[in-house]
Amino acid sequence: MPRFYFDVWAGAESMPDSEGLELDSLKSAEHEATQTVLTLGRDWLPRAQEVRVEVRDEQYQLQLTLRAMLTVERPG
Repeated sequence: MPRFYFDVWAGAESMPDSEGLELDSLKSAEHEATQTVLTLGRDWLPRAQEVRVEVRDEQYQLQLTLRAMLTVERPG
């Protein structure tokens, strides 16, 4: 099974994934990253205006980027 790495960014803070997860496909990795960005977004937004998860493959090549952002707009 392929291994995928999930590097997390919250604003300027980064948390690289050195262990990764063995998953059966890129689609499974996308699902895992989606759950991660949603969970982290609840905890870290609005302190960090953006939460990002970058998914890399076994060769550390970027395969996906998922972002959760919070934008506040005030009229006038």
